[in-house]
Amino acid sequence: MSWKNENKTAVELATGIVGKWKETYEWIPIFGGFATIALAFSVGANNLPAPFSTSVGSGALTLLKASIMACAIYVPGAASASNSTVNALFSYFLKESQPTEGFLMWSMVVVLLTATIWLALATYLELPVSSQQSIQGAMLGTVLAAEGFDYLPLWSKNENHNFNGGGLLWILLEWTFAPLIACLCACFLFAVLKSSLLRHENARKRILIFLPIDYGKSAGLLCFFIMSQVIGNYVDVNRLTVVIAVAGSALIGALLSLAVVVPLAMKKLAATENYRTSKQNASMKDESVESPVTEGQSSGAKVDDDVDDILKNFMQMRVLDTVYEEEERSWASPDVIQKSDQVQPVSQCSANTSAEQSTPFKQLLKSTPNRLVQTRNFQRMKKPTPIENAIKFVRDMTKSTLSPVLEYDRRTLIRHALAEKYDEIEDCFSFPQLLASSIFALIQSASEIAVVVNPFVAILDVFKHRSKYSGNREDAGHLQVKWWFRGIGGLVAAMGFFLCGWRLTQCLGGKLTYMSNSRGWACQLSTVAAMIIVAMVNLPVSSVHAFIGSLVGVGIADDLRNVNWKLLCKFLCGWIMTIIFSCGFAYLTFSASIHTPAYAVP
Repeated sequence: MSWKNENKTAVELATGIVGKWKETYEWIPIFGGFATIALAFSVGANNLPAPFSTSVGSGALTLLKASIMACAIYVPGAASASNSTVNALFSYFLKESQPTEGFLMWSMVVVLLTATIWLALATYLELPVSSQQSIQGAMLGTVLAAEGFDYLPLWSKNENHNFNGGGLLWILLEWTFAPLIACLCACFLFAVLKSSLLRHENARKRILIFLPIDYGKSAGLLCFFIMSQVIGNYVDVNRLTVVIAVAGSALIGALLSLAVVVPLAMKKLAATENYRTSKQNASMKDESVESPVTEGQSSGAKVDDDVDDILKNFMQMRVLDTVYEEEERSWASPDVIQKSDQVQPVSQCSANTSAEQSTPFKQLLKSTPNRLVQTRNFQRMKKPTPIENAIKFVRDMTKSTLSPVLEYDRRTLIRHALAEKYDEIEDCFSFPQLLASSIFALIQSASEIAVVVNPFVAILDVFKHRSKYSGNREDAGHLQVKWWFRGIGGLVAAMGFFLCGWRLTQCLGGKLTYMSNSRGWACQLSTVAAMIIVAMVNLPVSSVHAFIGSLVGVGIADDLRNVNWKLLCKFLCGWIMTIIFSCGFAYLTFSASIHTPAYAVP
């Protein structure tokens, strides 16, 4: 039931004792400003790792470099590329019935606090969630507290609301379209990339053809975004002009890559080949010096190659089921080791086979791209002084902030080891991945980061223009958001990523699936494509949801065992809890505010 029928007297009493407007409610904009900064910081810690997690996980970037890129992209992106007006959802929410204008401002503060608390909690639990969904869930809770549960439809439309697709359940289903589309795009893209380039015998030649196409496509996407989002916010742009500009930028990008990038890639491939050849020759020379010269060595080497192939396939099938068995085997007793040393094999083949029983597993782990795993050494313990403890605390805090160490557990490292490697041309995908990540970050800054300041803009407008929101509030209209205010939101979000974004960067950069430069490129490009497709059909889209879908798609295209399905279920539960927690917490908080007795202080 509505609060109007039961608590009308309490609200009228609270309204009647209010003195002057500004003196009574000036604390709400101040408190809302701090809540907006906290929300932007939480959004940066939870949502900003998505564009840069693949680059950090593949080793193309460090966290410090990713933070610098985030600051360079999100501040101008949120200031200039985002829309200068408050979106239609907030404009419609401002026209909803609230007890007074003061309660309308307070409802916006409740939305800010609820979204901030949930995003901070989700970041601590390593759950990538949608900031837009958190804000909308909190707004839904305040509406339900003010109007009752019968005011909003569950599936079909009613006289109060006219949703585009239907009721609330239909809107929740619409949030699943973006990750599904991103998953399909990523799976198809990486499967085609593997068959046509990564696994091909002429991969070195085909990568030189691929690079101009990729740079031309990226230049076209960037031009399309600038023409539609940046320039389109200030002047009307004709469609023909957009098509000509996109085609021209794509052509220029392809030609520049032919003139600059392709020669550099050829030199890099040649240098990599020379380095591997010299390293292989050095290792073969060391093996020839250490190994004794015996008869039948050539036939034994041939058998060794067959044994290595069989053993590698066997280890790849059983390594996930024998994790602890390998660990126990490595800690064999000295008696067993001595006994095994006394028993000599009959032939050279059996000797090499027994010697290789423990090496493939170590070699597989060494082939992982995780170069950020911290190594621990035993040190002599001594009692430190308080000054030494303080110095160590400051040093550890500085080190963990500037260059935090990303650590993965044993099963994650084994999952990385089982993934197929394309070390021959992976380095050529490093810069294309960074370019796709930059485009993804720019789109995210314009569509999601700038949205966090909308509630505070609504609070300021209600506080300064109270008369517009009295009565039926038909004169509320659209609210203008200053460019510098959106830029501040982007800066605070970048600071949140720099200080607290390492949690989800580690989680998304390697825990869900194995990540390399080529896989990261496919993930970022599929996410951008899914966001553009879903936005064109006027459906709600979350960059984080789409990015998770692209990660799963790349993992499926690689190998089903390369996806951490338990972690994916944890993410899905977090998405469901976003609506439940945001709506429930906002409902309880705003209901307590409405029903709290008010009295005049003498």
